[in-house]
Amino acid sequence: MEILIGLVIVIALLLLLGVEASLIIMGVLALMGLVIAATLAFFIYTAMTMIGSRRVKGNFKRFEKPEKGFSRAVYMTDEGELKNSFPNEMILKKRLYVPEKTVSLLVTHKGRAYDSYSRITVYVGLLLGTASVAMLVWILRYYFSMIWR
Repeated sequence: MEILIGLVIVIALLLLLGVEASLIIMGVLALMGLVIAATLAFFIYTAMTMIGSRRVKGNFKRFEKPEKGFSRAVYMTDEGELKNSFPNEMILKKRLYVPEKTVSLLVTHKGRAYDSYSRITVYVGLLLGTASVAMLVWILRYYFSMIWR
């Protein structure tokens, strides 16, 4: 919310200083592009780390809430306790994380674990991130062709 308020203040100042609206729109679109590209890069990196990981069976043990950050699931495996790399799901928490249910985890060489909900998040993030970048490139291409005719 603070970022949005800051952005509105900066845009208002730019308009007061006489900067053209088309340049402000271009700047906002470029900023959106950077955020979307960074998000897509995160999902690509996560997917690449999951490619070389091994499968391990485990049972949900508990939720762990670090001092800073989000709560995440901890799984008990033959190798010991493994912490999920992604925050746990907040909706349907009791239905998704059942202690008696054996789940398949992907474990990287650095010991990061990914449960099925994390994998779904990464796959959907890759799909939506790619579509967002493609749409933004299309919008920017159209916008630049309108400006520089």
